[in-house]
Amino acid sequence: AQPHLAAVSPMTARMRWRRRGWLALAAGLVPLAAAQPPVRPPDALVKAALLHRFPSFVEWPPGTFPAPDTPLRIAVHGDEQVALALRELSADRPRDGRPVQARILRNGEVPADVHVLYVRGRHRAEVAELIRQAPPGVLTVADFDGEHVRGSVLSLLLEDDRVRFSASIDAAARQQLRLSSRLLSVARTVHGG
Repeated sequence: AQPHLAAVSPMTARMRWRRRGWLALAAGLVPLAAAQPPVRPPDALVKAALLHRFPSFVEWPPGTFPAPDTPLRIAVHGDEQVALALRELSADRPRDGRPVQARILRNGEVPADVHVLYVRGRHRAEVAELIRQAPPGVLTVADFDGEHVRGSVLSLLLEDDRVRFSASIDAAARQQLRLSSRLLSVARTVHGG
């Protein structure tokens, strides 16, 4: 079964996390202190979920994953809440049968040995520069002020309290990636191609 990809309301994500906590508490499966997951901003949960799902809609260059159990590695720059939410989500949820490893990319660190690079920043030039440094074969996802960042394969946008995304076919081709028509069909806008 193909994974479902659609815009998700931050409020819906927060309600799901709360419902899980209360259900586990009611079932007596967890102690009271552990009933609630750490509080994360709702949009961080949604962005983490999208970063976890996007790779299922990408055709990667040959040899990207040398073995069936090669981990999918996602680097996050500029948003620690998204990185932590992604780690929690990935702890027991593989993507397409692969374990998912999320890590924080520190300032000055070059995005190497990753499959997905998510960059959020206060300055467009900072975001664009990190995106530009990504080697071929990396799915780049930018998050800057509701705009698509030139050079990024995908960009996250907040619209009507929903996290959406735009896509660039040209940027995907430069990264040697092919985006699924299913992914493109739910993108807010598609650039190039």
